[in-house]
Amino acid sequence: MKKYFKLIITLLFICILSGCGLTGPEYINSKNKPTPYFYTEEIYSKLTKKEHYTLKIFDLNIYKYYDVNPEEHSIVLEFIECLKKESYNTNIDAGINPRYKLIIEFDDAKYVINAFNDKQISINPWDGIYEPDYISMDGIPDYYNLYKFCDYIEKISRGFEG
Repeated sequence: MKKYFKLIITLLFICILSGCGLTGPEYINSKNKPTPYFYTEEIYSKLTKKEHYTLKIFDLNIYKYYDVNPEEHSIVLEFIECLKKESYNTNIDAGINPRYKLIIEFDDAKYVINAFNDKQISINPWDGIYEPDYISMDGIPDYYNLYKFCDYIEKISRGFEG
C-alpha cells in the first residue's frame, strides 16, 4: 500500500510540474505606458489600414445603445487626426462619470472611448493593461468633438432632423 501511495504522489508531482512549463508570459504587466497616446495610436493604425469595424454609442443616463451609421464612422479617424501631443495627459476630475461610451469593435479588438463632457474623454481597450489615454478636446473643432457627436447620434435616433 505504501508503494502505491508513493507511486501516485510521484506521478501527480510529475504531472503538476510538467503543466507549469510556460514558454513566456502572455501579459507583461508593465507599470508605464510606452506613450501617453498608446491606445489612440492602436486605433489610428487599425483605421488607416482600413480594418472593418463597428461603432456604437452607449448612453449611460438611460442605458441604451445607439448604432452609428457606417457613413458617419469617419468621425473617429478625423478626430484622431485633429489631436496634438498637448491634448494628452489631461486630468480628469475624480468625481466625474462619463455620459457616453463610444464602443469601437474591430475583428480582433474592442475599444471604449468614455466621453465625460465636451472637453474631456478617455480611450482604452476593453481589456487593457495600461491606464487609459486621457485627452482634452480643447481646440478641437465642434464637428470633430466626440461628445457632441454622441449627443447628435442620440438626437437623430429620437427622430431629430435638424
